[in-house]
Amino acid sequence: MEVHHHPELPHGEKKRFKEYLLEFLMIFLAVTMGFIAENIREHLSDNSKENEYIAGMVKNLRVDTIRLKQVIGESDVQIKGLDSLINVSKNKLAELPVQDSLYQLTSKYIFYANDFKNDDITLTQLRNAGGYRLIKDGNVLDSIAEYESRIKDIDDEFNGVVRSLEKVRDKANFLFDLNAGRVFKFHPTTTPVLITSDKIKIYNYYNSCWYGLLAVDGYQHMLKEHLKYSTRLITYLKKQYDVE
Repeated sequence: MEVHHHPELPHGEKKRFKEYLLEFLMIFLAVTMGFIAENIREHLSDNSKENEYIAGMVKNLRVDTIRLKQVIGESDVQIKGLDSLINVSKNKLAELPVQDSLYQLTSKYIFYANDFKNDDITLTQLRNAGGYRLIKDGNVLDSIAEYESRIKDIDDEFNGVVRSLEKVRDKANFLFDLNAGRVFKFHPTTTPVLITSDKIKIYNYYNSCWYGLLAVDGYQHMLKEHLKYSTRLITYLKKQYDVE
């Protein structure tokens, strides 16, 4: 009777298993290291992009501070002009030099509004390109959000100024012969410019000028506060990110 013996595994079989295990470990290590390297690369790229955004923000803020100072100065001129306008005597408007003075101040200070427009290049990029997710510092995010909120408030305030000055112009239509300007520039103190002596219309005009003055003054105050905030924000961002 024949006895069948099971074939013995070659002595190298265990060695091949170790080789498989080693190969698996090497592949696993390579994939893991690749994953870590990719994360590091993305992290470095995100940090670089974050710094670029902040550097751009600082640059935009510097432009804003220049514009703010300019608009604040222009508003100051308008405020003083409107203040002079409402101080023209209502009781002496029958005198040509007085009504001509009122006309001159009217034509000079109620037909424009000083608009501040911020440099929003970086803010637009942060919104549209998902850049906000790259900013890790919560306080920085809050500061930028506060800045955007202030910009919206300034825009709303400016629209209030525009509406107030439009009302002034509407009232002026019932008070002045605006075509008199062609003669007025040659005879600035002897040209009849009023088309009414109605006290109600005159007082309504002065009152609208007063509201216009308050609107411009409130707008200027908001711009001054925003200038302070923008200046502080520049200093804060430079300190946090070591940018110039």
